[in-house]
Amino acid sequence: MTEPTPSPAGAARVPIPDRLADAPRSGGLVVPYITLTHHDRTRPVWGKVHAPAQRRVWRQKLCQICGQPLIDWVVVYLRPSDYGRGIAVEPGMHPECAHYSASACPVLAGRLDRYHPDPDRHLSACGDTRCACRIWQRVTDEPSHLAGQPAEAWYEGWLPLSEYIVVTDHGNDTTPPITGVDVREVRLRKLRRIRAAGPGAEPSTDLLAMIIAARKLFGYGEDLQ
Repeated sequence: MTEPTPSPAGAARVPIPDRLADAPRSGGLVVPYITLTHHDRTRPVWGKVHAPAQRRVWRQKLCQICGQPLIDWVVVYLRPSDYGRGIAVEPGMHPECAHYSASACPVLAGRLDRYHPDPDRHLSACGDTRCACRIWQRVTDEPSHLAGQPAEAWYEGWLPLSEYIVVTDHGNDTTPPITGVDVREVRLRKLRRIRAAGPGAEPSTDLLAMIIAARKLFGYGEDLQ
């Protein structure tokens, strides 16, 4: 989940699937498993990922939304730039969790055209002595280079769990290291665009749009089983 600040209009009315019935909520929205929160998990810091939880999700192949093991089909959200690099940086999800995320997240749903402008502004300590918020600078992800930037196009891809392979690209002098889902050799069984790029987004070659166009040309549509 791209982790922007939730938009009250419409987001809180998104139906919550049974798998997420017991998940913590804030303002009527499910708090994803990988989101940074205070000790009280109903107090999230929208826009920040809890790095240890994210590492656990990658290592154990858990759903980034509910934190439960992935089974059967896995849904990944990716951008054309991710596909071009061969790694989808968003952890996988159960189909129902992904559907909820695409509807509840204001960026994925198209209600916002820019990423969270300043996710660090909520990194303040609370009064709960059990809370780790005093050491958050050690457990959060790196500051996002996407903060405040125009949203890119996002796509939904499906693949079987047997082909859900987590890899790390160590990068180089000009490319930062990333961990994500290997999509170099994987045939995404279903592929659809869930939102277009926001105004002001830098134009780029959209290989995912080309794949969808080719599938439609040959009569496959978005679903290629």
